[in-house]
Amino acid sequence: MGDFMKGKGSFYNARNAEIFIVLVFELIFIGLYIQSLLIGDMTRSLWPLISIILTLVPFVFEWKDKVSLPFGLKMMVPFALFLHVAGGIMRWYWEVPFFDKLAHVVSAIALGLILFTMYQYLDYREYVKKKPFFKKRVRFFRTQELDVLAGILVILVIFGLAWELSEEAIDLVWHTTYNFGLVDSVTDFSGDIIGALIVVYLAHRSMEIIPPGEHLEYLLLDHDVSGRSATPDILPVPENPEFF
Repeated sequence: MGDFMKGKGSFYNARNAEIFIVLVFELIFIGLYIQSLLIGDMTRSLWPLISIILTLVPFVFEWKDKVSLPFGLKMMVPFALFLHVAGGIMRWYWEVPFFDKLAHVVSAIALGLILFTMYQYLDYREYVKKKPFFKKRVRFFRTQELDVLAGILVILVIFGLAWELSEEAIDLVWHTTYNFGLVDSVTDFSGDIIGALIVVYLAHRSMEIIPPGEHLEYLLLDHDVSGRSATPDILPVPENPEFF
């Protein structure tokens, strides 16, 4: 673990491992699609196919904009999708204790990493592409550290509450049993908060390696390992605790 954290040749190995994990998830989605057909669950048979496409989006994004997404994002997205898709098709939501809570923690981490990448991309558009999204940066989308961390946390909290309300609405309309009452909602939301706090910590650690004078888009760009920690962005070794 020490060598990994110090980045001794582990950067590309970690990236390759991430790609391998993603490929495994893609194969699992194919298996879940076949399983859904075998059990006659035609409605959920679409979920694995959609997940296969969504899993490829980060790779297309990297290729199109010539950037390097934070390590962990590309494998956390299919992991979160897998939990939700398999939870329905394999009935794990209803048969495996606390499975739903795990899905909420992982989903919050995956969404949080996407949000963190979004903040990086705002700076990338402004300082590299010279095509900012906003003529005047609104406070909620400023990229100073505290604004980023607060923005991620607030958005995840809102999303978690909206998810619980949507489960309640789906149960009322379709007579399903995704929500088991107040206790279930509170524990689900607790899982969202745990995932959100994990992402906030990881984002804070990532921003610690940004050199003075650089902006948040630094984390999206490929740098020579002599000028940047060779470890993946998500768990870097802090070299300078100052941001800006």
